[in-house]
Amino acid sequence: MDHAIAIVTGFLLGLFGLIVSAIAVIEHFARQILASVGIVGELQTALLVILLAALIVGAFRMFGGVFAVLISAILILLLVHALFATTGLPVR
Repeated sequence: MDHAIAIVTGFLLGLFGLIVSAIAVIEHFARQILASVGIVGELQTALLVILLAALIVGAFRMFGGVFAVLISAILILLLVHALFATTGLPVR
């Protein structure tokens, strides 16, 4: 049971890391474009904050169902693990 929880949690963290990496690459690319156009300083920061918020919303809209399923699976596995631990049944 612990192995199943670890697999689902690892998949969730891997997916989260992939999304964060993609957002960082897009942000870096946008920063370079803004700097080459001549937009620097506070205006660049404000535009990048807006872009970051849009990317985060887009990521959750795109992967929201996957996150919901994985989080539900983790919670169900934890519930089953807790139930088996209190009943004395072997988990293996």
